[in-house]
Amino acid sequence: MTTRTPLVGEATLTDDAPAGPAPAAPRRGRRRSRAHDEAGTRGGAASLLGFLPLAFLLVFGGIPIVLSLLLVLGHLGGPNAAVSELGQGEIPGHGIGTLGAVTQLFDNASFRRDVLATVVVFLVSAALVLTIAVVLTFWHRLRPNRALAVLQFLAVIPLFIPVVIASFSLWTFWGARGFTNSLAQLLGWHNALVFSGTLQGVVLAETWVSLPFAVLLLRAGVASLSDSSLDAARDAGAGPISVAWRIMLPQLRRECTIVFCFTAVGVLGSFTVPFIVGPSSPLLLGVDAVNTFADYNQPQQAAVIGFTIFVLAGVIGCLYAIGARRRRVGTR
Repeated sequence: MTTRTPLVGEATLTDDAPAGPAPAAPRRGRRRSRAHDEAGTRGGAASLLGFLPLAFLLVFGGIPIVLSLLLVLGHLGGPNAAVSELGQGEIPGHGIGTLGAVTQLFDNASFRRDVLATVVVFLVSAALVLTIAVVLTFWHRLRPNRALAVLQFLAVIPLFIPVVIASFSLWTFWGARGFTNSLAQLLGWHNALVFSGTLQGVVLAETWVSLPFAVLLLRAGVASLSDSSLDAARDAGAGPISVAWRIMLPQLRRECTIVFCFTAVGVLGSFTVPFIVGPSSPLLLGVDAVNTFADYNQPQQAAVIGFTIFVLAGVIGCLYAIGARRRRVGTR
């Protein structure tokens, strides 16, 4: 029997290669490629969603800040031309710019009093809010009772009341014809409890408005503490104050830092409460900026006041960042 020589490209049958169709190509690489494409699509969508808030902040926050900085430095043309033509008392700058508007404003003794009053008000308000929230939440965890639960509930109520209504109500309540002064006069005190039109009234109103956030945040932090450490401290003979100071407060230092810094920034940038409840002099910087722009028609000086608020808020933000960093380093 003669054998035939196979042609070029013709498959041959051997003992090692059985006859039949060629095996199909593996699909594992195809599946990996499809999964990689899907992961890339999801990553692109996530990046787009993350870019949208950044773009929103850049357009509505970054660009106005840059324009205000140019206005502060005396660049009155370009995008600032329209507001500069209507403004008064402007100091033009050349080259990089000038700090003439800044020095002019800080040379004014009235503005320096406004800055000092603002710093004192937001520091005292933040300290009061933190102290009251710590006392309410810590004491309720150590000695739970119905009275403290009611006080915590009442402390959250301002969260559901508009600030304008609350400010006007407090101004009426603390006024010369309000409830507090009427009660004081019945007791023989004349104008002893009039807080409307004073910085003390602003501090009390800001404390009342800012308290709900602090109570809710510290309540959640206190609830996360383990009972074992508190029970161990009690078994060792520690009293409630010692347990709160040595056990609870170190574990909730981050939450306390958040409460203090966020309250301080909120009071620093507030307008409604100091405008309604506060005095005509000294003014808080938020009210001062609005009056300088709207009443005195001085946009450059108003921009300087705005940057003063921005710098103070930046200092508070740095303190918060330092506290958060120390917290992370301490937990490593």
